[in-house]
Amino acid sequence: MHGLPNALAVASPPGGNPVVAVATEDAVLRLDALTGAELDGHEMAVDDTIWDVATGLLPDGRAFIAGAGHCGFGVYRWDAATGEPLGPPLVGHTTCVKAVTAITLPDGTALIASEDEAGRILRWNAVSGQPYGNPIHGPGDYNMQLVSLALNDGRVMLASLDMNGTLSRWDAVTGEPIGPLMRPCPETRLACATAAGGGVLFIAPYGGPIRLWDAISGEILGAPLPGTGPAALSCSDGSVSLATRAGDAEMTVRRLVDPPR
Repeated sequence: MHGLPNALAVASPPGGNPVVAVATEDAVLRLDALTGAELDGHEMAVDDTIWDVATGLLPDGRAFIAGAGHCGFGVYRWDAATGEPLGPPLVGHTTCVKAVTAITLPDGTALIASEDEAGRILRWNAVSGQPYGNPIHGPGDYNMQLVSLALNDGRVMLASLDMNGTLSRWDAVTGEPIGPLMRPCPETRLACATAAGGGVLFIAPYGGPIRLWDAISGEILGAPLPGTGPAALSCSDGSVSLATRAGDAEMTVRRLVDPPR
């Protein structure tokens, strides 16, 4: 392992095993998700701290990995199957990039959204690397988490959470805000998923519990769930698989067939 892990994401290259991308203090690693073996290929951002990674699919079906870089304030792109760079780093941030997410628009366009520690979000075409739209300016209070969510009304949402617990939401295409700022609580973790009834944000302080919020209205949904550190997956049947942890080791996976609305 190259340094300490900062984040991880799973990619699904067509015709191959899933790949785990691990962001570390001085590189990005690719691991075979089934065997755990480190994959050979191109060196990925060696000698740069990568704070976050995200994965997505290009229009031609290839899986890609995006990384939020510290040095040069750049955003990296790689082919998930080979580790080959997909062009030079994307530059435009003026402080280090802390968070990155992958977006697939309704027309199939693949985007990368990246956020720096000042709360400035840039969007890029994942294929060409060209900027997409104008910068989005968040509250700017040391933003650390950025997620994207497909909404049932056809829009795609970007949601950002800073260290003081301020949650901002935008339309990923237009950059327009969605709803007012939300303030769950400081030092929380953010996950999201699309359920049968709409988009759900899972927000939890480090000590738990997890609260469910309607992604559009900002209303709290149902009773809190035990655990912290949520990770959510939208399932094809409209349910959500939610992974949580309790303490330092215990992990629980729940299937939410009908998340409260």
